[in-house]
Amino acid sequence: MTLNQFGLNQNFAGATVLAGRGKLRGTDRGLDGLVGLVILIATILIGFEALYALYVAGVSATGSSSSTDELEFGFGLAVVGSLVSVSITTLVYLVRLIVGRRSWPAALWGLILMTVFVIAGYAIMAGAVG
Repeated sequence: MTLNQFGLNQNFAGATVLAGRGKLRGTDRGLDGLVGLVILIATILIGFEALYALYVAGVSATGSSSSTDELEFGFGLAVVGSLVSVSITTLVYLVRLIVGRRSWPAALWGLILMTVFVIAGYAIMAGAVG
């Protein structure tokens, strides 16, 4: 039996190790920065709206609920977690933008982490009301 019977290439040298992505140049760099900026602005606006909705829900539930500590903890978790995650990913976004690397995934991860903290805070607050 020969290797050609199995469709294998006898001259195959082996898998090559791919180099990492190079720095972005020209319009690619500008477009990457613009996409990241749009995601970052949307993250901040969505965060303000979500935290305001949690605040209004917490204030309306404070009068009818006896467990205000859980409401405060849930809201605090949402606020502090969102603030920290968006701040860190904004710094990472800016550094990657200055260096010339792909920067928009950092802003996207900030949105994802902020959403996780808002949902966790909402779950704690809903548990206190329910």
